[in-house]
Amino acid sequence: MARKNKNKVPLPIILIIYAVLLFSIYTSLSTLALGIWGDSVMGRVDSYDSRLDNTDGGVNRSRTISKGYYFSANGKKYKGYVIYSSDDAWPRLKEGETRSEKISYLSFFPYINKPAALTDFSEMGEVAIIYHLLSPIGSFFLLHLVTSTLRKKKTSNISKKKVKETQISHKRSDTNMFCHNCGEKLPEGALFCASCGTKVLNDKPSTCTFCGESIPDNAEFCINCGQAISNDGNLGTNQSVDYQEPKINTESTTNLVGFSDRYRSPEILTAAKESKKTSMGCMWIMVLLPLLGFPLAGLLMDDFPLGEALVIGPGIALIMLVINLFALSRTKKPIWEGTVVNKYSKERSEHNRTEGESDTYSTYIEFTTVITTDSGKKKTIVEKNSGRHMYDYLSVGDRVRYHPKFGTYEKYDKSKDRIIYCNVCSMMNPIRNDRCKRCNNLLFK
Repeated sequence: MARKNKNKVPLPIILIIYAVLLFSIYTSLSTLALGIWGDSVMGRVDSYDSRLDNTDGGVNRSRTISKGYYFSANGKKYKGYVIYSSDDAWPRLKEGETRSEKISYLSFFPYINKPAALTDFSEMGEVAIIYHLLSPIGSFFLLHLVTSTLRKKKTSNISKKKVKETQISHKRSDTNMFCHNCGEKLPEGALFCASCGTKVLNDKPSTCTFCGESIPDNAEFCINCGQAISNDGNLGTNQSVDYQEPKINTESTTNLVGFSDRYRSPEILTAAKESKKTSMGCMWIMVLLPLLGFPLAGLLMDDFPLGEALVIGPGIALIMLVINLFALSRTKKPIWEGTVVNKYSKERSEHNRTEGESDTYSTYIEFTTVITTDSGKKKTIVEKNSGRHMYDYLSVGDRVRYHPKFGTYEKYDKSKDRIIYCNVCSMMNPIRNDRCKRCNNLLFK
């Protein structure tokens, strides 16, 4: 009889967790939306219940109130039902009796509605507003945490299953029983044929020795990194995939013609992952600061209306989110190569406006480097004033390669250069260096 996995979370529990978190997000977002954009109309409460929970409860925390109501909007009738904490203690409604109450609803989608008392920021209080602002963020974080945990557990179970299947099915194959060169039978554990001296071929490895990913049976390439797998248990000789550390002669630059293979180095790939994590962290900071900062300023500053703050803050946060997601999506694009076809500079002016002073204009020099990719697309590098690094580094006719993971360029012919830029941190280094003097990552040589 098979034993059940004690660590496995039942599906109903997972669904309940998701439902509670999603409902929490909906409740807070709908309350904020109704408070900012909602219209009001008089409706009728047709069911009411008030249950005393705690005689010593704080403000709006002593009773549980439930209401059923209906209202008309745009010529249609809509119904709603809410449960919330309050101090209200209305008399119970008799059969067929109703009571009038103001209802807040969204004019473009009246199905989202609540009693107006629950969406009025002045009645809600500062604590409730802050709660509704933070609740969706916390719920989204918990959703992400639960999803990530389930994915990791699933991946771990699949990996364990593969390892177990590999261990069970690991038997001595015909390749090990007979010499592939002369056909002589081999004793178990032999490394060389006793008859002809040929090295014994081993079974293919169960894990890739390049990236550590499990390899399915009969696979010729690693499903994670694409590395070819040979029958002797080592990495294949597929030079288009295999990474070998190039030997750099630091006393000479004669071997500095050609694009570097180091962008596929495990060390560089790790640096790319760390760079992505840092970018993600900065993105969330830039999104959360206006999302939380403006509403808090609206609560604490008398001359800054709360309603205006609740519109400006999320608006700026949304713009920052879109900009950062676009920037992150560019890092996933493939590497491209091209040729520098033009360079030019132009003087430009910008308007400087200072409160209480007259407007002023300042000039700056804009340096543009134009690259035509191998696919025929036009790419430009625009720099200002003293930050003209690529403008000075690249010349018309140079072949270049662009690395989206870092947003940096690599020159094909570095043999005549005295400096080289780090493709990870953009630091300028002497051409004799093999590693960057700032971040200590490999230079693309």
